[in-house]
Amino acid sequence: MLRPATSAGALWSLVALVALGALLGFATVLGYEATALGLIVVGAVLATVVVHPAIGVLMLIANFLVASYPSPIRGEGLLTINNILGIILVVLMVAELAQRPNLWFLRVRQLHVFLAIGVVFIISTVVSAHNFPNLRVTSGKWRLLDQTIPMAQDFITRLAFFILTLQFLARKRDLKRAITVMMMCLIMVVPSALLGYASGGGESGGYRAAAEFSVGTNSNRLAFLCLIQIAFWWYFMRTDRSLGRTALAAGVIASLIFTIFLTASRSGVIGLGILFYMLTKTRGRVRGGRLQVVAVALVAIGVLLTVIPEENLERIENINPFATGTHDQGSHSTERRIDTIELGWRIFQDYPSFGIGLGNFREIAQQVYFDPFLRPPHNSYVWSLSEGGIFCLLFYLLLFWYTWRDVQWLQASPAVPKDLGWIVAALPPCLVMLLFFSAFADIWLSPITYILIGLVVALRRYVSCRRVVLV
Repeated sequence: MLRPATSAGALWSLVALVALGALLGFATVLGYEATALGLIVVGAVLATVVVHPAIGVLMLIANFLVASYPSPIRGEGLLTINNILGIILVVLMVAELAQRPNLWFLRVRQLHVFLAIGVVFIISTVVSAHNFPNLRVTSGKWRLLDQTIPMAQDFITRLAFFILTLQFLARKRDLKRAITVMMMCLIMVVPSALLGYASGGGESGGYRAAAEFSVGTNSNRLAFLCLIQIAFWWYFMRTDRSLGRTALAAGVIASLIFTIFLTASRSGVIGLGILFYMLTKTRGRVRGGRLQVVAVALVAIGVLLTVIPEENLERIENINPFATGTHDQGSHSTERRIDTIELGWRIFQDYPSFGIGLGNFREIAQQVYFDPFLRPPHNSYVWSLSEGGIFCLLFYLLLFWYTWRDVQWLQASPAVPKDLGWIVAALPPCLVMLLFFSAFADIWLSPITYILIGLVVALRRYVSCRRVVLV
């Protein structure tokens, strides 16, 4: 009974392969083989997404984190792979909800807060147009200073990604794949950073390691990504102490710590100390390993003092924010950051309720406050206060508080599967690192924030739906 169907399937597969081969051959003759190959890959991927929507969410995660893929696949303008994937997933979500209405995600507190933040941004932008009627759109060195439209698009698309994550990452294997994709994409920046450093292609004259792609092109953000990875790899190693897993995780962690030192990121080194402390804690059913953390910390200090180049070490040591007029490595960077934070605080004091509008910081800093440096705040707390006002900051803090409570619930729940225990154990250090680095970078609109919060909510949803019999 199954032979005719099997034969028909094989026949159609053969026809499809012949058609694709003919298309690729014809395109090669015309000189469009790269474009044709890209279209074939995109077509195959999109077909897979239609059958397995969770794969589409995993692809969005990868694209957000890597942000670098061949131009025939990437597309141009609004016709990008992310936008196409998003549209397909939205259509699939609507179709799925039409068949099985379950709008559970509308009850998610984080979604309510995200929507409230969006409302605040809309109000702040309208109020800004009233407060600054003569504001002009000017250009910086690389792009327009007015980032209202790009940042609004980022907020909308990433909010949509958050909803799609909740809708389609519902099974355990999807959650494990999501973590695997995230770890693979983040670890990819390390070889790029190390090779770039070895060839003198880093930041600040080549002495600070930075990746060639993704958000890791900035040394400080590269250190942040490394810290997040260390948390996952540490508890991944602690949950199964087999020789192979221990050797793999130890090697990766060592390379991540080395990369943090090569970035010469002072916030990265301070964050590493905080992370070491957090890794000593037992979380759920996964032991932290206090003695092991102390041993790793001592080795890291030894590497810092003996192997790390003098320029990097000098910049790491120069963390005094009140040291002015010096010529040490990083002192000028510290002075500029303090000046920008002071400017952001001044803007908040002048416009405390709704700020100066989303994406207007550099434009207004230049035209109203006569700041000549055209710098972003480099501080998420100051950014939210200056561009969205006090309500924006309070809503963001509420967002992280809800997420922290969900993480605590996951750690206390006996329904967490054993093979997801290391993921749950790594979430508190990751969230702390996110909040810590928020004081040194504008990362609240970064994809990593939405990915982490989305995974926390999806994990809680999965665990809360499990039935566990306690004996």
